[in-house]
Amino acid sequence: MKAIRIGLRGRIGRRLRLPSPTRRIRFNLATTALERYARGGRLRLLDAGCSEALLAERLGLRHPDWSIDAADNDKQVLEEAAESLRSANVNNVQLLERDLTRSLGEEIYDAALALECLTLIPDDQAALCSMAAALKPGGLFLAHVPDKGWRPVSARGRKIWPGEIRHGYTLEELTAKLEQAGLTHVATTPTSRSLARLGSEIADRVEHAPGPIRLAWYPFSVAIAGLAQHGISWGEATGLFVEARRREAPS
Repeated sequence: MKAIRIGLRGRIGRRLRLPSPTRRIRFNLATTALERYARGGRLRLLDAGCSEALLAERLGLRHPDWSIDAADNDKQVLEEAAESLRSANVNNVQLLERDLTRSLGEEIYDAALALECLTLIPDDQAALCSMAAALKPGGLFLAHVPDKGWRPVSARGRKIWPGEIRHGYTLEELTAKLEQAGLTHVATTPTSRSLARLGSEIADRVEHAPGPIRLAWYPFSVAIAGLAQHGISWGEATGLFVEARRREAPS
């Protein structure tokens, strides 16, 4: 009974750490793209700028045969991630303290993710080149970035992303950076229209609220993300989810 209670608290705790509809949407898009690319097979995956490694944990649980490296340069969030992975009994995620602008290996990963980090890195081109070099030829690269012109929906919404070096990218700017890194742009999905953005602005306000309030918010977050992904929203997209491939070596 004690083990059941501990497990239940762990599951609730992990849910409370993922309150944002916009974050939920990009995690869902990445999961779908990776599973489509894997076609039921195994992947060796790099989650670059993983923060608390929530997506790596989710993927590790869904695909215990995948090998996942989750890299970040923030020692504190990696310590929090390690505790969560132990609690969830995830054994196929390795946490790495890494500077993403330096070498991450050469041609070792089937896929790489950069979902929440590019706007926070001063030398984003060096980071893209490092991630691209770590991919096998033909490997999948997924990124999510804010649109350069994004603005909050409500008057109380945050006007900048914490730690941002740049406010975002146009698709043309990001595509050019991908090409320079040796990646070929394949597809773009606009994300984070007004309903999802408003939900995330509400999530910001309840982030430090007592647990019962955050738990009550959880189903609304799920519902908002689901509606937004089915096109039930309004306004312009404020995010870009991009799929690219590392170019094959010349024959």
